[in-house]
Amino acid sequence: MPEFSIIVNCLNGEQFLKRSLDSIFRQTYEDWEVIFYDNNSSDSSAEIAKSYGSKIKYFRSETTHTLGKARDMAIGLTEGKFIAYLDVDDLWQPNKLEIQRSLFDDSIDFVYTNTLITDDDGNSFPLFKYSQPAKGKIFGDLLKSDFIPTSSISIRKSSISKLEKRYDHNLTLECDRDFILRLSRVGRCEYTDECMTERFLHESNTIFQEKDASFYELEELKTKIVKIASDERNHKDSLNIFIANIDEKIARSYWNNGEKLKARRIFKKHRELNKHLILYLLTYILPNRLDMRMLSKIIRKVRR
Repeated sequence: MPEFSIIVNCLNGEQFLKRSLDSIFRQTYEDWEVIFYDNNSSDSSAEIAKSYGSKIKYFRSETTHTLGKARDMAIGLTEGKFIAYLDVDDLWQPNKLEIQRSLFDDSIDFVYTNTLITDDDGNSFPLFKYSQPAKGKIFGDLLKSDFIPTSSISIRKSSISKLEKRYDHNLTLECDRDFILRLSRVGRCEYTDECMTERFLHESNTIFQEKDASFYELEELKTKIVKIASDERNHKDSLNIFIANIDEKIARSYWNNGEKLKARRIFKKHRELNKHLILYLLTYILPNRLDMRMLSKIIRKVRR
């Protein structure tokens, strides 16, 4: 039984796949297996994965599932004590697994790392510069700020059984946010400030491609988490911020589709929060159609 089962979910990921898999094979901690779940790719992803030999266990779906279902299917194929994820367009630093393994003790259910975010212009920043991490029981903290990218997390496999349901098979864009939020509600965590993961933002990121699906999934996520958290009085303020942040994503999608007036109405609803006030004011200055990545860059500059 390997210590780590590394799940690589792939759907036509040939462009960046070798870079990601190379970063696994450079790990200083060597007790791992890779569960490569090919979600019915039509490119050369299969050939690339199989070229690494038997340490990559290759599985192919005959149909294309939602990412939530594909994640769930991959978990069922793992044999390791811990589960880690690496998305095909991200990479790890060589000592990522070694550091995470050292942070697990019997009380810890999952460990995550700081992440270097790099855009397609080569600009980089550490995630924790803008999103404050937390450890222990962090459900309330995660409601307020999404500071755990999927490729940065490692989870004790037995801790997943604490969840009533693993991944939501109806979700793709928001399946990881939903899963990690629910995990944080029942588990305890630790983290490292070191950037052990690098996430790349580019035009082919799923979140920039499926604009119509994003409206449905964001509303679905909001409804589910509100139902889970509404009975917990100590998370009331955090839940209000979570709702505002989900609405912000919905508004950004409207703006990205050229519907700035709809976006403005949503920003106005939450303008008691500084970021939403800034976004509300920006709708009077910036164009009617605005790329979400460009808007994120503007917000980061304002927050500095």
